[in-house]
Amino acid sequence: MMLAHLFHHPSRVLAGCLLLGLSGCANEALNQQLATSREAVDQAKMVGAAETAPAEFDVAVEKLNRANAAAKERHEEDATRLAQQAQVDANLARARTDSTQARIAAVELTKSNLILRETINRANQNQQR
Repeated sequence: MMLAHLFHHPSRVLAGCLLLGLSGCANEALNQQLATSREAVDQAKMVGAAETAPAEFDVAVEKLNRANAAAKERHEEDATRLAQQAQVDANLARARTDSTQARIAAVELTKSNLILRETINRANQNQQR
């Protein structure tokens, strides 16, 4: 009988449906952000950020854990904010790792070039004799 009373006020029914629909969109957006953040953390881990940029990586993991906990408690705004921060921190950890690996590769390439020059110079000196 209470439901019949609601149908006499279509605006209430519409408002209720709209509220349910919006909360579904919010949950979908939050779930997407959590998945994107998890992917960023996983990618950072795969490139070695846990070892190369541990401070940034640990912060990303901690914020992602807090975001998941906030989502379970239905604190969508906090969960979304923390998930976004986790994604940024994971991307920073990955960028620092990439930068470190690039510097190491540049040093190795410089050493290889030096060895190659020395080898070429010795070969040229031997041919001149």
